[in-house]
Parts: sequence; C-alpha cells; structure tokens
Amino acid sequence: MTQQEHLPHHSSERQQEHLPHHSSERQLEHSTESSTGHKSQPELESIPSKPPLNLIRGILTAYAVGDAMGMPTEFMTRAEISSQLGFVDRLLEPSQSKNHPNLPKASITDDTEQVCALLEEYSKEDSIDPYITARRLLRWMKESNAIEKGYIGPSSRMALEAIERGESPEKAGKKGTTCGGVMRSPAAVLFAAARQRPLADCIRACLIPTHNNQLAMEPAMAYGYALHAAICGKDIEEILREAEKGAEVAQSVPDSQGCPQCGASVVARLLHFKELASSFSSPDEVLDFIYYVYGTTLASVDVAAAAMCIFLTSKDDVWLSIRMGASIGGDTDTIAALAGALSAAYALSHGQPLNIPTAIVSEVLKNNNLDFDRLAERLYL
Repeated sequence: MTQQEHLPHHSSERQQEHLPHHSSERQLEHSTESSTGHKSQPELESIPSKPPLNLIRGILTAYAVGDAMGMPTEFMTRAEISSQLGFVDRLLEPSQSKNHPNLPKASITDDTEQVCALLEEYSKEDSIDPYITARRLLRWMKESNAIEKGYIGPSSRMALEAIERGESPEKAGKKGTTCGGVMRSPAAVLFAAARQRPLADCIRACLIPTHNNQLAMEPAMAYGYALHAAICGKDIEEILREAEKGAEVAQSVPDSQGCPQCGASVVARLLHFKELASSFSSPDEVLDFIYYVYGTTLASVDVAAAAMCIFLTSKDDVWLSIRMGASIGGDTDTIAALAGALSAAYALSHGQPLNIPTAIVSEVLKNNNLDFDRLAERLYL
C-alpha cells in the first residue's frame, strides 16, 4: 500500500485514457433508460433529504478502518487467525501478516483506494457511467502501482487491461465474478444518496467495466440496496427486504435473463442465516458458521453474504462488525470494510455513535493521508 495521498487533487484537464473515443461523452441517463441501454428498474424510495455529512464521513471511516484491520489477516484461514491472533481487536503489526508483511501498519488496500478515487471522480463529473468508472480505475491502477504491489483483484486487472487495449467496458467486464464489484459499490451508493440519482443505474455503472455479469451484479445490488436502506434509517427487516429487492433488480436485466449463470444466491444465504441467528451464542460461533458453511473466498456472493451476515449479528455495533470481519478468515479486508460500512450507516442513521476507538481511527486516517471531511464535502458541491 502506498503512503501517498489517496484523495488526489486532479488538474482541470482530464487525463486521456485508452478508451474508445466515441464513448468518452456518454452520460448515464436518469429518466427512463440507463447508459447500459436497459429500462430503469423500480427504484428504492427516495431519501427524504440528502444524508448529513457526518453520515457519509462515518461510513467512509468505518470502511477504511475495516480495510486496515482486515488487511493483515487477508487469506489466513479461520483456524490460523483463531490460534495465532485470537479475536482481532487491534491494528496488527506487519510481521503478524501472512500475506502482507511488507505493507506498513494500519495500511488500507485497493478497497478504500478505489472507493475514494471513484467517489471523488463521480462528484467532480456530477455523473456516473461505465466510461467514467473505467477511466478512473485505469488511472488509479497506474498511479498506485497496484499490479506491482499485487493488491488489484484478478477480475479487475484482466478487465482494465482489456479496456486499455481498446475493448469496450461492457464487454471487458463479462467474465469478472470475484468481489471487486461489490467491494467498490459503496462509491456508487453514496453518490446516488448524496446526489439523489437512481440507485440501480449507479451500481451498474460502477460494476460494468469489470464485473458485468449476474454472479457479480446480484451480490453487489443486494449489498448496495441494503446500504442505501441503512442510510435511509430503515430497520433490520426493511434492510433485508431491500437487499432482496436489489438482487431481483440484478436478475431482471436482459443479460441475466438471456444468459443465466449458475451460482449461489446471496439472499438465500441471508434468509437462511436469519433463521439460525438465535442459535449462535457468541461472535466466534457466527464466524465459524459463515466461514465453514458459506465460505469467505474471493467470490462476490461469499464476500457480500459474509459482510451482511456479520451486520445482522452486530447491527449498530460498528466496532464489533469490523472485528468480526477481520477475524473471519479469507477475504477479511473486504468483508470487514463492507460490514463496518453497513453497521456505520445503520448506527448513525438511528442516532447511535460510531463506536470505533478514536486512537485506531486516527492511526488509519493519518497513516494513509485520508481526508474524509473533504471527500464528503465534495459530494455536496
């Protein structure tokens, strides 16, 4: 992870990227048809007013802390974490990391970097479409040396390299089923909430360049609708219903109907987990179940389901969500980030505090040069 500024100040002129020239001016339409050419699906009810800055800032803070907390344990097994580290309740030293021993303590990864880069770009452009997303991700990939550092996901790298060679974003993302799409979906959700844009269109435009298929879109839509509902101040049952609605929206687009893909349902896992939730006596039991029964691999459905099941356990306890995500094993940084963001949205929209220890928040923000006050404010310019 680079220690450079992760919210770069852009020059007034757009950096040119290797995208088809005829596509550069395409803008997402917010009326009857999206930039993907699909008729817009029925949207989640409008937020009565724009979410306050402290809510946006809190969600981003929880996401970044979850990323940094989960980075050292990424792709350690559940057994390794339990036996060597216990329940992760602190920022681990690099030497304790199996896969990232060379990253500085408290480092964020591509998860937070991409969310910040896209959110700033969408805010600057006052628009979101697959071409804006692709251009910014290509620039991020080069500026951050993501390939050399080994922290860009396989689906995103393959798709972005294809786009750089001249392939369209719509085609490039057809094979991406790993979790890079759901990972960056908070950027689309926060933009949709702050700028009052159609939610489904925003999430699609964020995913299409790298994860343009049902296996990636369904988990991202389910998570995105759940996060949006939490921002709106909905209760747990309503958040679950909106997650189900998001999954249905993803399954209803023409590509999904014409070329269905075999894969597990994130909503089925959520409903199954809800039925079993009262039988677990501790967070460790919950984590054992999610890890050994559902799995926490790079697959989009695994990451989205794990994050949302952790949220159903911790609810407004943001710090518990993050600690559980960092302790579960597998793709811990993304799971902890997504779970923490969802709990933060729920807690803050219900008048509860962001209960992450102040020292940990300060260390993550300082070590990564993160300024979420500025980024949140840009959403309202």
